[in-house]
Amino acid sequence: MDEFETSKRRLLALLTANIEQETIDYVHQEMRQAAPEIVPTASELRAFFQSLDGQTELSAYQQVLAMDKLLEYAEVSLRTLCDLIRYQQLKQFGIVHSVEEFAELFHPDEQEDQK
Repeated sequence: MDEFETSKRRLLALLTANIEQETIDYVHQEMRQAAPEIVPTASELRAFFQSLDGQTELSAYQQVLAMDKLLEYAEVSLRTLCDLIRYQQLKQFGIVHSVEEFAELFHPDEQEDQK
């Protein structure tokens, strides 16, 4: 394997680890806000997500809440990704010229809330 391929694999592994930790942190924080009395540790959450069919320390309620918060995080991330792709395409075709213009076009309610 050449040096470029090795570096690429290392970068991918680093990015994956970073994203996993960011996701666990988000779920943990959101669970703490929703049900502070029964928040599992970050390592318990990681073990649960890595082995959904295996044994877990989490109660049924914790499992449902963790999965709900994970799906919420995925939904927000997907919406952001879709908006970035839309913005890139619309800017390329000259339909919008700034992020503010894009936000007014696609998310007018959110723009009013910020004013």
